[in-house]
Amino acid sequence: MKILLLACFLTVLVETALFALFGYRSKDDLTIVACANIVTNLTLNLLLAFVFPYDAHFWVLPLEVTVVLAEYLIYAKAFGASKMLFLQTLAANVLSFVLGVILPVFGW
Repeated sequence: MKILLLACFLTVLVETALFALFGYRSKDDLTIVACANIVTNLTLNLLLAFVFPYDAHFWVLPLEVTVVLAEYLIYAKAFGASKMLFLQTLAANVLSFVLGVILPVFGW
């Protein structure tokens, strides 16, 4: 369970920081990004750990796509829909996913 919370913390940290770099710097903006990430990250990781523990590798990509879409819909409602916002959402998720894959290789 500790690893799930650490993964969530790192995801929130990385994606919120990236959205701040993208210009979403108000307290409300960053709160929306952080909360969306907490919900989607914990949902994804709990599903992989407890619902699909034996075939998680098969479900990672479809669930990650669902996370990108869910986060984009949240952000579109809060910030206004745009192609750029979708690309920012996708970029943030790709970055946090890649970090989540490579950090354990280095013992994190």
